[in-house]
Amino acid sequence: MKYNIAVVDDVISDGELLQKEIRKCFSVNDNSSGFVTSFSDGETLLKDFEPGKFQIIFMDIMMSSISGIEAAKQIRASDSFALIVFTTSSDEFVFEAFPLHPFDYVLKPYDFNRINKIISEALKFFEKTDPFITVRVSRSRYKILLRNILAVQARDHFVELIMTMGNSLLCSMKFREFEEMLKDDPRFLLCNRGVIINMDYVLSPSRNQESFIMSDSTHFAIKVRDRSKILHAFTQYQISRIRSINK
Repeated sequence: MKYNIAVVDDVISDGELLQKEIRKCFSVNDNSSGFVTSFSDGETLLKDFEPGKFQIIFMDIMMSSISGIEAAKQIRASDSFALIVFTTSSDEFVFEAFPLHPFDYVLKPYDFNRINKIISEALKFFEKTDPFITVRVSRSRYKILLRNILAVQARDHFVELIMTMGNSLLCSMKFREFEEMLKDDPRFLLCNRGVIINMDYVLSPSRNQESFIMSDSTHFAIKVRDRSKILHAFTQYQISRIRSINK
């Protein structure tokens, strides 16, 4: 599995050392690989940032421009799933960082054993939490949590993955590949030719029951020929979901 990791530090030597230690951690892990991107400050990261782009972010707290705390606040406004690890030479800001739900807190100078422990725990966290799929975007592969997918839609020779955070990914894959990957997850429903929706994000069917209204206000048409069957499947899923919540 490939993970995208950001290292944000305005001290070049510190950032380079941390990158080296992270790469070393993944070199001894046969099941995962890590691609590290370095940023010289929080502003540079925010310009490049998109929800879901990085699974782990090592963020220096004390930087000359925008602070790591402020950069993390802006990230959390659109991405609540990235693991943020704060790095600093002082622990005086640890309580200020807590409301941002950091995954961990690392004091400089960096120690390989400490970084390796964090990377190992992060990988275990990803493995035991929500199910995920791996998708191809251009020449890269990305791990996508199923709960972050709002809908899947065929687009010519590509497939558009519409995310709950408002962004989308254009995958160089066939639609039937997504059908196969999602077929065993009860959240996902084929509602029309080339369209799969996540029923957790359906507000309701439209008044004329010709489409599903999603949480982002988009509409997805329901296949006319199978409308009764599709609406029944949606109703049954909602009933089972309510029952599971009330247990």
